[in-house]
Amino acid sequence: MRLVPKVTRRSAAAFLLTTLATVLAAGLLATTVGAGVAQASAYRYWGFFQWKDNAWKMASVGPGSVIPKDGAVDGWRFAVSGEKSPPRLPRAAADFAELCGSSKAQAGKKRVGVVLDYGVADEAPGGQQPAKPRGACAVVDAKATSAQVLAAVADVREQKSLVCGIDGFPSSGCGDPVKKAPAVASPEPTVALALPASHTDAKAGRKGEAGEPREGAGDRAVDAGSGGLPVLPVVAVIVVLLGGGLLLLRRRRNADQGA
Repeated sequence: MRLVPKVTRRSAAAFLLTTLATVLAAGLLATTVGAGVAQASAYRYWGFFQWKDNAWKMASVGPGSVIPKDGAVDGWRFAVSGEKSPPRLPRAAADFAELCGSSKAQAGKKRVGVVLDYGVADEAPGGQQPAKPRGACAVVDAKATSAQVLAAVADVREQKSLVCGIDGFPSSGCGDPVKKAPAVASPEPTVALALPASHTDAKAGRKGEAGEPREGAGDRAVDAGSGGLPVLPVVAVIVVLLGGGLLLLRRRRNADQGA
C-alpha cells in the first residue's frame, strides 16, 4: 500500500526538478537574447540638443523635462550614432536673433529658436529622403517644455513618449539598431538653414501664432538599446525556485525514510 505514495512523491519530485531546469534554461536563453539586442553597435534616432556657451550640448534629460527660457535655442538631429562614438550634433550653429528676430516678446509667452537637422540621405532608412535642415521660432507659453516647443513648430511622431519622427521623417521606426556606425568627419561640414519669414510660417499649415502645444510630447530622450530583459531579477527568481524545489525534495525523502 505504500508503493503508491512513494511513486507519487518521486514523480512529483522529478516533475518539479524538470520544470525548474526548463525555467532555468528558458531564463538564461531569454537574458542572452535580450543582451544580444542591447549590444547593437549603433542606432538611428533623433537626438536632442541645447545651445550653450556657443556650442551644441547633448541634453542630459528628455525634452519633456526641459523648460527653456525666452531666448534659448533647441536643436534636433537625425543620424546614425554608435554607442561609443561622439553624438552627432546639428550641423548648423544656433543664432536666436536669426531664428526669432522677427518675433516680438509677448506677456506670458516666450520665444524659443529651434534647429531641425534631418541628416544625410545615406543614413535615412528605407531609401527615404531627408528634408533640408531648417530653423524655426516657437512662440509658446512661458512654462512650455522643449517637447511642447518642438510640437509647436513641427509634426511629431511619438512612441511611448519618445520622439521617433519629425515632419514625417522617418515615416516609421524608432531608435532602430544599425549593424555598424558610419565613418563621419569630425567636425562634420556645416549646412545652411532654411528660415521662415516669421514664426507664423514655423509649422506647415499653421497661420498666426503657434497654438497651444501638445501635452506629453517626448517626455524622455531616446534610450537606445533599452528593452532587453533585466538579467538580475530573472536570475533571482530562478535561484529562489530552484532552492525551494530542492528543500521540498529533501523533506519528501526524509519523510519516506522515516515511514
